[in-house]
Amino acid sequence: MKTIRILLVDDHTLVRQGMKSLLEAQPGFEVVGEGQDGQEAVKLAEHLNPDVVIMDVMMPTLNGIEAAKLMRQRGLATAIVFLSMHANATYAVRALQSGGQAYVLKEAGFDEILLAIEAACQNRRYLSHLIADEVLEMLLNAEPDLGDALEVLTLREREVLQLIAEGHTNAAVAEKLSISVRTVEAHRAHLMSKLHITSYADLVKFAIKHGIIAS
Repeated sequence: MKTIRILLVDDHTLVRQGMKSLLEAQPGFEVVGEGQDGQEAVKLAEHLNPDVVIMDVMMPTLNGIEAAKLMRQRGLATAIVFLSMHANATYAVRALQSGGQAYVLKEAGFDEILLAIEAACQNRRYLSHLIADEVLEMLLNAEPDLGDALEVLTLREREVLQLIAEGHTNAAVAEKLSISVRTVEAHRAHLMSKLHITSYADLVKFAIKHGIIAS
C-alpha cells in the first residue's frame, strides 16, 4: 500500500502534535512536515510535494483559504483537507471554492478525518456531517456568491488586508511580505477603494464578515 505523505499546518502546536500522533499510529500515513500559517503552508507544499495538506482555516499572516488559492495558482496538485473549529457554512463553501477537497470540524471524531483524507486522495469532496446540512440549506436558499467581494482584490491585496485587519502596522506588513512601506500603503489604498471602505474599523468588520480573520 502506498504511503500517504501529509503536511500539517495549524497555528496551535498541540493540535499539530496530537494530529501527527494519531495519523502516524495508522498504517500508511507519514507526516512529512509541519507549518503554523498559510505562508509556511505554501512554501512547504512546494518544497515537500505532499499527497495531502491538512490545514486550519483561520491562521495568522495568511489564512488557509488564501493559502489554498495560492497553491492552486502555482499549480500544486496536492489534496487539501481543511480542519476548522468554525461550524460556519460560509467558511466551508469558501474553503471548497478555494481548491480544497474536504472541510472537517475539529470537534469531529478522528474517523471522520480518515474519511476526509481518503476522499481527498481520490479527488472527491467531503463535508463534515456536523455542518453538511447547514451548507446544503445555504446553497438551496441561493445566497449571493460568497466570493464576489473578495475576488475584486488581488492576492497581494488580500494578504495586506489580513495583516492590517490583524492589527499590524504598515511597517510590520512590509517586513512580513518583504515589500516596501510605500508599496503597502499603495495596496492598502487600492483595496479600501475597491471595497468602498474608508476606516480601519470597517476594514476589520469586512475581514471578519468574509472569514479573513476570526471575530
